[in-house]
Amino acid sequence: MNAENKDSCSQRDSAEREGYVRAHRSFNRIWKERDSAEPDILGKILDKDNLNRAYKRVKANKGAPGIDGMTTRDALPWLKEHQNELIARIRSGHYTP
Repeated sequence: MNAENKDSCSQRDSAEREGYVRAHRSFNRIWKERDSAEPDILGKILDKDNLNRAYKRVKANKGAPGIDGMTTRDALPWLKEHQNELIARIRSGHYTP
């Protein structure tokens, strides 16, 4: 590899790292400011009406099973039984699919 190519690759790698660092800083800033910008965004996301709309949209789009293999047909009865538990686990940061 000649010197010109080495410099080009090095410059590109450096630019990619700088881009990642800027994106990471932006994410951290947004995360820290999330409560001041939208005090209860998680509450809005987890609102029963919003969750129902999301389910209907996935069903209408013939959504594929999730990582747990649950289909939309299986999801509705499960959600009816476990909705409050699911919301509590998401709010507490203990949700895993």
